[in-house]
Amino acid sequence: MFDSSSPDKALAAVVAAGVDGLDADQCLDAIHDLERVSAVVEAWKARLYARFARVRAEGPLAEFAAEEVALELGITSNAAGNRLWFAQALVQRLPGTLAAMGRGEVDLYKARVVEELTHPLSAEAARAVEEKVLPTAADRTGPQLRQAIRRAVLKADPDGAQARHQAKKAERKVVEYPVEDGMAEVTATVTAPEATAIYQRLDTLARMCRDGRSMDQRRADVFVDLLLGKACYDTPTTAATILVTVAATTLAGMDDKPGELAGYGSISAAMARGLAADGTWRRLLTDPATGALLDYGRTTYRPPAALADFVRARDKTCRFPGCRKPARQCDVDHLTPFPQGPTNETNLGTLCRRHHRLKHTAGWNVVQETDGTFRWRSPTGREYETKPEPYDDD
Repeated sequence: MFDSSSPDKALAAVVAAGVDGLDADQCLDAIHDLERVSAVVEAWKARLYARFARVRAEGPLAEFAAEEVALELGITSNAAGNRLWFAQALVQRLPGTLAAMGRGEVDLYKARVVEELTHPLSAEAARAVEEKVLPTAADRTGPQLRQAIRRAVLKADPDGAQARHQAKKAERKVVEYPVEDGMAEVTATVTAPEATAIYQRLDTLARMCRDGRSMDQRRADVFVDLLLGKACYDTPTTAATILVTVAATTLAGMDDKPGELAGYGSISAAMARGLAADGTWRRLLTDPATGALLDYGRTTYRPPAALADFVRARDKTCRFPGCRKPARQCDVDHLTPFPQGPTNETNLGTLCRRHHRLKHTAGWNVVQETDGTFRWRSPTGREYETKPEPYDDD
């Protein structure tokens, strides 16, 4: 059993048990324990880095504190300075995050996500975000935690969110990065709605070119062809569909609740209003108590378009625990095969192609509860659950 007050005992217990004699279930237990030990160690390191910085700040050596750490650890002064700065941010601005690390609930990566996304906020607003997201942080992956923090930040500081968006928009750019084996990456930093529309058009055109290439290859080739004029494509008759969910009260200007851009996540109320002004509206009813989409049903095998749209809107992403593949790029799958299971929202869920195959071929089992919770059972008998993310979690 893990003892957060004594990481050396937890490590010693694993070492004493040995590795070669462990089965799959025991390996997962040991990995879980040692990951928590690592988080506890990182919390102590942060406290020590912050203490060292505070001691040096009291004398004439403050300017060169990073050099001392760098030489002791064999790292660059910049790397040492970043560690000192991050540790001080945890101790001074994010004590809740540091405490969660000390309990083994939040690892270093998640702590960095909290710091990164709350950095622009006041100390008071940052604490409010901590209070909102930390109780569930242990059960979220890094990307899931990032989405939760984004939404909490938008709620904590809606006015600042719009100002930060405008500042980031002013930094839009295209950059080329050389990589190995004669290849290179081209990245464009643009607004989230523009990026969503661009990717959707690339994906649509790539699906029209059915041949021996993979979808990734086809999307890359379409990208090159369009920019360099190497080939002509029949323009799709319909424009890219940008799905935005926003509260009616927000559209009316009565509040500033964040909106939801499908495939991206939370966006500011101002951006949601701007997108809704030029869009076609479809009403989605939500439960006022939970923020979840209300149910909808059909009895035929192939989900009607409206039902498939509902399931994708409800699920947002692939429903395998931790997967963030956007629902619009996933299969709408029968959890219990038809006709044993019905074609309705209680037996349908969005699964990416990889996790669709996992469900059918890898010994995993999944059931959906009446509240939309998906319960997964692994080949070792461990159970995991994913709940539908609410559209309004006030």
